[in-house]
Amino acid sequence: MAGVNNKDKEPLPEIPMPLLNDPRPAPDSDQVVSAFKTLEPTRDFSTMKKSPCAKESFIDGAAMGLGVGLLKAMRSGANRSAANWGFGAFVLMTVGTWEYCHFKIRERRQLMASGQMPVVNTMDIDVAKRREAIAARQRDV
Repeated sequence: MAGVNNKDKEPLPEIPMPLLNDPRPAPDSDQVVSAFKTLEPTRDFSTMKKSPCAKESFIDGAAMGLGVGLLKAMRSGANRSAANWGFGAFVLMTVGTWEYCHFKIRERRQLMASGQMPVVNTMDIDVAKRREAIAARQRDV
């Protein structure tokens, strides 16, 4: 280029080339196979409903997927494309709400551990609500 003095410029930093002999071992196929052997779909899916965020995440994901799929179908008329959009929205919304829910749980646990948030026993709250409801019914009778 004319008028540019290349002698005053700093040299570009060197970009490291990928290592051909990476010191980290590649995962063996035996490790992958043993990881898949630990999966038990009947046990894993039956205990999923006990997870604190599963129900809300799947409901939100299903609602979002259905909504996006229906809107896409009404707008374009391509059912296959609408199904793909709906399924994609379902997966993204489910994973997103799952992660957000677990983030809030971790945040609450950190606040409780640091003493900034009181630890509340929900069983005590439920018992107190039941007692109030019973007392209200007895007053009505």
